[in-house]
Amino acid sequence: MVDDTQMLTPRQVAEILGVHQKTVHLWLRSGRLQGTKISYRAWRIPKTALDSFIVSNSNTRLTQHTDSLKKSAGEPNNAQQLAKQKEKHTQNPIILDSSPQARMKHYIQEIMGEKNPK
Repeated sequence: MVDDTQMLTPRQVAEILGVHQKTVHLWLRSGRLQGTKISYRAWRIPKTALDSFIVSNSNTRLTQHTDSLKKSAGEPNNAQQLAKQKEKHTQNPIILDSSPQARMKHYIQEIMGEKNPK
C-alpha cells in the first residue's frame, strides 16, 4: 500500500503516539485529529492526517517563540515591541514550563475547557 493512502486504526495511532486508545477516539470526535468513520464505532485515520497532527502539536513553535523573546529582550529599542508580545501571549497563553507535570496540567485544563489562571 502506498504511504500516502495508508489508513491506520485508532489502536495503531495510540501505539504510535504512546497514548490510550480512548484519547485517540476523543481527538477524533472533537475534530482535533482528522479521520473517517467507517461504521458505527470504527474509525480510520490517514497517515497524512497523523503526520499533520504531530506537526501541529509539536513544541517546536514554543522553542522559536522563546528564542525570539530572548533576542528582542536584549535590544533596548524593542521595549514597546516586547510589551506588545507579552500582552498578546497573556491573552493566548503558551506553556513555558515544558515539564511533564506542567504539560499534563495544561492538557487536563484544555480537555475540561478551563482557562489558565492569571
